[in-house]
Amino acid sequence: VSTQSTGSSGINAEYGEFHSLSGTYYVRILASYLADMSYSGYYRGRGGGPRGPRPAGIRQPGGYGPPPLPPDMIYKSFDPLESKHLFQRVAPEKDDTELSQAIIAKNQELTPPPEELAKLQEQVTKLTSIVDTLVVSPVPEVDIEEMRVVGSFKKGTILAGHKTADIVLIIKHLPTLEDITNIQNLMKEKMNAQQPEKERKKATTKSHESGFSYTFNGSTLNVFVTTLPNNTKETIDPEKHLKLENLKNSLAAIRHARWFEENAYQSSIRILVRILKDFKKRIPFFKNVNPWTIDLLAHHSAVSNTNGNTLSVPQVFRRCLQLLAAGILLPGSASISDPCEPGFVKAHSFMSYEHQDELACGAQTLLRALSHGGYKEILAMKGARKITFENAVMFDGIIVTPSKLAYEKPAEPSEPMETNGS
Repeated sequence: VSTQSTGSSGINAEYGEFHSLSGTYYVRILASYLADMSYSGYYRGRGGGPRGPRPAGIRQPGGYGPPPLPPDMIYKSFDPLESKHLFQRVAPEKDDTELSQAIIAKNQELTPPPEELAKLQEQVTKLTSIVDTLVVSPVPEVDIEEMRVVGSFKKGTILAGHKTADIVLIIKHLPTLEDITNIQNLMKEKMNAQQPEKERKKATTKSHESGFSYTFNGSTLNVFVTTLPNNTKETIDPEKHLKLENLKNSLAAIRHARWFEENAYQSSIRILVRILKDFKKRIPFFKNVNPWTIDLLAHHSAVSNTNGNTLSVPQVFRRCLQLLAAGILLPGSASISDPCEPGFVKAHSFMSYEHQDELACGAQTLLRALSHGGYKEILAMKGARKITFENAVMFDGIIVTPSKLAYEKPAEPSEPMETNGS
């Protein structure tokens, strides 16, 4: 396999796609998938850090992230599934029966029991009934347009023990801090009126920067207050209104829930989402990946392939680790486009270079462990040892050494020396 540049720049020589030249395929494979990877020219290391002073962070949808790369430095990360026809197999396909059974068992462990979901759904239904009444017969202090259920409860990816449903409440004007207090008090009053009289004292409410939460009998409704999209163009008084960023994030949550409901129709997607959310709780380098990026990554791993074949649960799980290990969420990657934002917005645009490097590095270690039968440790099955990312571990007689971080944060520019003008 040739990784030699064919007249392109250094960065393009290390990464890229399959090109045909005079009938010969020049395969440019992401180096981090095979060994340690280093950028040439502008970026150095797997995480990519600019040489010289680092540019200021740029506001991206979902948070502040590093500046985007120039268009000529964008590459498509290596995808083993899409490149399968270019590599002749030297060994038969592995039997994924045990891995499949382990993933299904882990998914069942992570799925909330029916009675837990029923209690939460009961509270959602009560709040829906209250809001529907207020829309038809509004009260002076509350001007509600509509209510939407969002988040993992709506998507069907909620984890066991997470007894919280996210709700977006849309009002017809720019919400003020006073509006939040009025809505919170009104909702508590009307929700308590629908609870058993002897247990009403158990209900509690708590305000937060985007709205408030209502908790009863262990089930929590997390209410985010926002407004109609056109109202976000109005002038916002930071001392009076909710932050514009919070208003937009709540509206984005509605788009995310709608998109996921319409597109994530395969059960393997929801299974992988739960597995990755469990990773987020257990594995340090996954903690900086937000839920929406997890949704998009799971959908891409299960659905995005040119041959149109339906992948099994183990194939989706393995492909997800392969894509992460190959750098799909690294700085120069074409990545996964956010389908709910205008233009081309990368799903991981909010992540810092350090976090992107940690994720790719950790995924490489997980993939090597999986390749040598370490699925029980990866999934944290009962009785399995805890997987480590600091020391070498043996799996099936093979020593797996954790990948080393490649990103080096550039030194801060030194302060210029002061002169007296002489």
